[in-house]
Amino acid sequence: MKSEEYLKESARTASTQFHTEIVEPAMLEHILEQAIKTGELVDIAKKSLFYGKAIESGSDIENYKGKSSNINPDAVAPEILHAALGVYTEAAEMLEAILKAMRGEAFDEVNMFEEAGDTEWYMAMMYRALNRLPTEAREINIKKLRQRYPEKFDSGQAISRNLEAEREILEAGTD
Repeated sequence: MKSEEYLKESARTASTQFHTEIVEPAMLEHILEQAIKTGELVDIAKKSLFYGKAIESGSDIENYKGKSSNINPDAVAPEILHAALGVYTEAAEMLEAILKAMRGEAFDEVNMFEEAGDTEWYMAMMYRALNRLPTEAREINIKKLRQRYPEKFDSGQAISRNLEAEREILEAGTD
């Protein structure tokens, strides 16, 4: 699926609603601050795991050194973990730019576009690790969204999804 077509389809299935009567500005600010803070921790872990950067003394992560864990890092290919952590850190950087703009600074569109490109780079890493193509992901995603929103975005359909039908589409792939 070409980028232009994907952008058009994404517009058809995107919400244009903004419910500040449900999520008030103070709530949103807190959520963004927490996501950014967690993104910074994820970035520390990513840079330590994949680039060999030492963890700075006093970091929240350092508190867990030597503690036992039930996870098995070998259960997932390192490239998949690296890509997922990278997408998270880039998303946190996007949120940081958005929060700065909401607090009165000029919105930095150049930086936002750069972060979007970085996110795509990490997604390319993910596609390589899964031995898939971005075009496949786009096609399958639009098929899933067409099932969810036959005409256009609808809040009710966003909240009450037919997960079984969506899974069938995902499993069928791009046939």
